[in-house]
Amino acid sequence: MPDLTRKEVIQILAITNQARLAGVDLSGLDLSGLNFAGADMIRANLSGTNLTSAYMRHAQLEEANLEGAILVNANLKEANLKECRLRGADLNGTNMTDANLFGVELDLKQKSQAKGLLR
Repeated sequence: MPDLTRKEVIQILAITNQARLAGVDLSGLDLSGLNFAGADMIRANLSGTNLTSAYMRHAQLEEANLEGAILVNANLKEANLKECRLRGADLNGTNMTDANLFGVELDLKQKSQAKGLLR
């Protein structure tokens, strides 16, 4: 069960430029199209979350769980994804240019779907 609703996440994002959502369970929510630029989402549970077209540039997602998340056309440019779990995540069209992917395992399909990865 997620800690917050989509409406509550939108309210948090509206109040601050860099939301603090570290360790928060957002699993399974529809957070598509939201602006998480620079957000602190370290160790957040985003498994199964719909993040289609989310703007996550410079977001801090270290050790976050993104297993099964939908990140279609999301912008993760320069995001910190160190040690993230991305198994089963849909990265079709996701911009991962200059993202920190230290310790992240991507399968061949994910590598071919995402943009900005060194091949």
